[in-house]
This record gives sequence, structure tokens and C-alpha cells, in this order.
Amino acid sequence: MSHLIHCINAAYRRDAEAAKFFPLRSPCLSCEFSCAWVTKPLVLEVLIFTILIVFSPNLSFSGSKQTSCPNVAERGYLTVLTINLLYPEIENRDTRLEHIADFIDQHANYGEPVDIILLQEVVGGFLSETANSSQDLKDLLENRGINYNLRHRVISGIPGILTVGNSILSRCRIILTFSRTLPMVTERPPEEFEIGLAQETIMARIQVPSFGRINIYNAHLCSFCDPGERLEQAEALLAFIYEAEKFFWTPNPVILGGDFNANLNIPEERPAYTLLTDNGFTDTYAAANDCNICCSESEGYEGCTYALDANPYLDSLFSEQLEEPIRIDYIFTKGMWETIESSVVFDSCPWVSDHSGVLSKIALPVEEDTVPSFGYNLPPSL
Repeated sequence: MSHLIHCINAAYRRDAEAAKFFPLRSPCLSCEFSCAWVTKPLVLEVLIFTILIVFSPNLSFSGSKQTSCPNVAERGYLTVLTINLLYPEIENRDTRLEHIADFIDQHANYGEPVDIILLQEVVGGFLSETANSSQDLKDLLENRGINYNLRHRVISGIPGILTVGNSILSRCRIILTFSRTLPMVTERPPEEFEIGLAQETIMARIQVPSFGRINIYNAHLCSFCDPGERLEQAEALLAFIYEAEKFFWTPNPVILGGDFNANLNIPEERPAYTLLTDNGFTDTYAAANDCNICCSESEGYEGCTYALDANPYLDSLFSEQLEEPIRIDYIFTKGMWETIESSVVFDSCPWVSDHSGVLSKIALPVEEDTVPSFGYNLPPSL
């Protein structure tokens, strides 16, 4: 697959040397072929369409009328929020979503709208008493006159009964979405039982008027698992980003956020984080606040996003009260300019989850074509 993508990229960029001969070996077909023929326009378009249909079942295009974000390029930055919604808690969920909607509404009234909302642990099904909690939030915002485009992917569960997934809400038009299931791991919650769970990441390619396109990724890595298993999921996440980015002919800015469950105070949990930073991703909160761990006795606890004192939802299923708060929710960027500011939100009453959120204001490159071409140092196994 990667060979074929290389061919297409070479053809679109009219890179005759790269497209001259690039052998493709398939585990199903005992053959090789030159990709020079791919440079033929009609063949190229048919090939791309076939690849997207056959090889990308987790790809969807957005054709319906959508809201857009006409003022983002003019103001020069994109505001991104990530928050884990705590799927097991049902009794107060509507109230918690109201608080999130009020927060976003307040920012919009100040002329500082939240452009991208990354949601983890989005729940649906009759056992959860809602069809989709991210749709519920979208509806609450529409009732306040704030419109978002929504894309959702189910991670686990039985549709109609109970499902958990990730969602992206965007003020900007969504062109297409990809998703990828991350490796299955064994979760061991405090209740002392084991359960095999997979996680999933979702990507939305957005259009910023008068600027260009930005690729947004929303991820959730395993929680009560071995740090080595979490690293495997992080490696699969990085490989997914690498493969997705190769579908596009020019480099695009990338924003990656979510619940990574990587506590930098524990050395065994750092590799999942450093894998990203070593591949050129910038931790927006750390960059904006000039800190490293950003949640420790030496640097202060302003950057902590989980197990904060007085949070009433830490006694929920799959939650636990720790001796000290930790930072496990992040927003990363690659190919963007500096982070203007970043803060932890929902870190006091009214609480909206067992997690706090992260809100980052990220500057756009002056021009989309100034985004540097970047590569990834993937582990040999990938």
C-alpha cells in the first residue's frame, strides 16, 4: 500500500525520477510493476478512487452542506479543546454537557470561539439513555446559535445497546475523515477484573477559508494497561498519521489531541509521549507555559488534568483517586506556528468529567505553502 501511495504522490508532483520505476510487491499477488503508468491522468484518478474504496473502509467523504469558519485565517489562529466525557456516568451527563456548552458559548460571546472540539469516551445506545452524547452536545450548541460539523467513530460496544467512541466537532468544513483501530490491550481497572479493549483514532481534514487545509487527529490510548502496551498503541497511532499524511500531495499542518494516559512523572510511561515529541510534535501546553512535566511539585500543578482534588467523579467506574493529580490529556501540533496560549479548563466546580480539559490557541502559518515537509522516525517494526 505504501508503495502505491508513493507512486501517486510522485505522479501528482510530476516527480518523473521518483515515478520512473517503483516496484510494488503484494503478499497476495506474485508480481511487480512500474508506476510510470500512474502518471496518466485518467488512470491516476481511477486508481485513487479504487484505493479509497477498497483499502480504506474507515474513510468517509463529507458532501452535505456544512458550517464554515470564515474568521479563523483573519485572526490568525485556531482554538482547540480536548475533553474526555467519562462514559460510565449517566445520571449527571446532561448537566455536564450543559456546562461544556455554556463554556463554549461564553467564549463565542467574547469573540473567541472554540474552533475544534475533541471528545473521548462518547457514549451511545439505550443503556446510556442517549443515541450519541457528542450529538447531544452539538444540539445544545445549536440551540445557542453555535454550529459545528460532527464526525464520530465507535471504538467498542454493541450498536443500539451501548457504544463508546471518539468524536470531532469542527466550526470549519470537514472534507473527509479517516479512522484507525489501535492494537487490542488488556485493561485492569481498580475493580480487579481484566477486559480486552481496543482504542481508535479519528482524523478529520478541515478547510480553513483563505488559508488551506489542516488535518486534525483525536486519540485515546489505553488507561489501565501495561505501559508497553500503551507504547504499542502510540506507535500504531504514529504509523496511522504517517500513512494518512502520505495521501496528500503537499504537507499540511497537523493537530493531534486527546487522552493519552501518559503520566510523565512515571518513567515507564514517558515513551508513549516522547515517541511523539521525538517525531516533531510540539506539546502545546508545555510550550506555552514553559514547563516540562507541567504537573509536579517542582513545576506546580496548574497543568494537571486528572485526579484533581474535590473532583466528585473520581469514584465513577474506571476512575480512581490518586495520591497526586497527573497530566495525561494533551494537544500536540506539527507544522503549525507557536502556541499563543494553552490552559487547563474544567478544573473546578462545575465539574464536567473525571478529567479536566485542555484549551490551546494555536497560530496558523503565514501561508499554507510555508508548512515544512516533515518525516517520521517510525520504529523498525512499523
